[in-house]
Amino acid sequence: MIDRATSRASTSLSAACAVVIGATVLTGCAAGHARSLASRFVKPGVPATDFGGPVPASGHLPAREIDEARLRAANRSAASWGERMENTDPDLAAALLLELMLPSAEHQLGVAREYRRLGILDAAYARATKAIKTEPYLGEAHEMIAQIWRDWQMPARALGPAYRATYFDARSASARNTLGTILERLGRLDAAGRAYEAAAERAPAAAWPLNNLCHLELGRGHLDAARSYCTAALELQPDFAAAHNNLALAFAAAGDLERAEEQFLAAGDPAAANYNLGIVYLAHRQYDRAADRFEAAIKARPTFSAAKARAHAARVRALTGSE
Repeated sequence: MIDRATSRASTSLSAACAVVIGATVLTGCAAGHARSLASRFVKPGVPATDFGGPVPASGHLPAREIDEARLRAANRSAASWGERMENTDPDLAAALLLELMLPSAEHQLGVAREYRRLGILDAAYARATKAIKTEPYLGEAHEMIAQIWRDWQMPARALGPAYRATYFDARSASARNTLGTILERLGRLDAAGRAYEAAAERAPAAAWPLNNLCHLELGRGHLDAARSYCTAALELQPDFAAAHNNLALAFAAAGDLERAEEQFLAAGDPAAANYNLGIVYLAHRQYDRAADRFEAAIKARPTFSAAKARAHAARVRALTGSE
């Protein structure tokens, strides 16, 4: 799923196959493999710092209390960082000055956009909420609230704001796309597909709803449809890294590792490309080649700790012949 601020890649494996990742044997069709293997890929667009806050230790708190605890933790975690960025980030500083000089819902939302760009989600949430209080029917503010709840891994809380965004701004392709990402997180795949299609109809020159349709079809194991959507997205935006990644995963799922490698590398991040290829080779039990790829990822990014762990494990398996 991807919107104008975030993106990610997912994968699936071909039907009637068996792969080994770690100590887990996976068998079955492409749709069944997609979720388990996808979690091991590098996911571009995920902020390096998560200000969502921890869930309280007790498992018996009502959902609302958990949400409020997350927000309190987010406020504590992000306060000092936000204060530093307000003094050092010129775009945020300019947005704050404009809001101070000309307070309006649009300028409050402008500040929210800058905070979200910096990953300071609690401050973005507060400003978007303030914009809604100023102008209750501002669809983009409702959409941002939905995106933030989604980014906090609480898609059920995001659903209401997402529907309100599409109601208050029925022409917005972005609002339909955001709704699709949330429905997909909730497992409502048919509804998510309809939302992405509606976004594509409203923005025929945009690549992101087509990429999301590609990702959705990957999860279902519909590899031909996935390749078609990703190819269409890349025709519109040839440098779209997420679409290259998703197309690579579609080729990998079909066993075409050569074309998968081409697409991973075309995404433009050698470290991520080699890491993802290592995961693919692990799935195909090609441990020497997997180790080579993980080591190439480390060379491209020396601090890549996940690649270091995978490289060691793959070398051990290659030397011992263990499964």
